[in-house]
Amino acid sequence: MPRLEGKNILMIIPKDYYEEDQLEIPKKIFKEEGAQVFVASTKLKEAVGMKSGRHMPDLLIVDAIEGITGDSYVTSAKGTRQIKGVFHGTVVVGGTGTRKYLWKEKLVRLLLTDRFRARMVVGAIGTAVPCLGEAGLLENIEVAAEQNKHTLPELDQAAAILVDDDLCVHDRLITARDSSVAEKFAWAMVDAVAQTAIK
Repeated sequence: MPRLEGKNILMIIPKDYYEEDQLEIPKKIFKEEGAQVFVASTKLKEAVGMKSGRHMPDLLIVDAIEGITGDSYVTSAKGTRQIKGVFHGTVVVGGTGTRKYLWKEKLVRLLLTDRFRARMVVGAIGTAVPCLGEAGLLENIEVAAEQNKHTLPELDQAAAILVDDDLCVHDRLITARDSSVAEKFAWAMVDAVAQTAIK
């Protein structure tokens, strides 16, 4: 029996230079567990990965925010369709584009804050972890993240407690160091999302 039947998961990618494994591995696991998975970005154009991947987002981040309040209709390149209700899990995917396009994106911050307040699960991998810091969700919390000259000052500013673990689960907040733990991260998300209420 798939554990995420009736659940929706939103995966946010930068409009370019996302990390393929951080998107594809969790997405496959979420779908196998029965979740409906949507990929959102700031632009409805094919995103280019860091290697050779390409991914067309299903919706804009702004439309995902409308999706929070209940059913909404979204018109995209694929025609008009309904976004069903609530996102039980939201994942921000890393990659070099995440720092440039998502860290300071107000809509991402709003979406993450809203989902966490609504008792849903939020997670981020690698260079996407500072997005949770921007949303004010990492204060005095142990986190796993990619550690480099860009992420360290951001995480420090967010008052996050950086640990050497490759995965950290704190209540409904899940962080992972990099692509090498994408599968482990995905299963931690599945465990947490499975416990959320279906709305």
